[in-house]
Amino acid sequence: MTNKLDNVQLTIIVGHFGSGKTEFSVNYAFKMQEAGHNVALADLDIINPYFRTREITDDLEAKGIRVISSILGNKASHPMDLPSLSPELNLLFQTDQYYGIIDVGGNPEGARALGRFSDGIKKTNYNMYMVINANRPETETVETVLAFMQGIEEKSKLKINGFINNTHLVRETTPEDILKGDRLSRQVSEATSIPVMFTSYIEDMVDMSGYDLAGEAFPMKMLMRPEWL
Repeated sequence: MTNKLDNVQLTIIVGHFGSGKTEFSVNYAFKMQEAGHNVALADLDIINPYFRTREITDDLEAKGIRVISSILGNKASHPMDLPSLSPELNLLFQTDQYYGIIDVGGNPEGARALGRFSDGIKKTNYNMYMVINANRPETETVETVLAFMQGIEEKSKLKINGFINNTHLVRETTPEDILKGDRLSRQVSEATSIPVMFTSYIEDMVDMSGYDLAGEAFPMKMLMRPEWL
């Protein structure tokens, strides 16, 4: 990895909406908690009103993971879902109370909200990982991934230092989808000299054991989508 996890205080997850960045963020929060960290997960997605971390706040907090989102509260049933960022977000880079994970809105404009905190974030030892889903039209080629990456970095005023291959078609995902994303992620990594950190997939849907995958294999549980979807 670019930085040793023991020295990292904050991990920021960016990616296009529909890429699976929130699913990864939640699963990563559980991974870091299992590693012994006191975890706080911040919902900074002001773009997509669906499949957001705040929707499973009760489940996360019942397992000891703090959820930070709007100043209006964490409940998805709130009558108004305004992009009112909580000042509690500062806890993730002004103190060492938590290992912080920030799930950022799914386009460069969503990353603009992150840019408001860039000065403070730069003072920490942080990672910013970009999720690549090769089945999304906006990130299906090296050129489109690089353009999306440039937009995220410009608006957030922060640098991406790792990629996550999370290529999927939700419940129709096949090993071929994961391998398609693996090829694209390797090409992007070669073009940027930025490593692929993880290849993630829903473990109950595909079996990727035995495959040579870029980065660390990261099997996940589907936590963000109800069974009927």
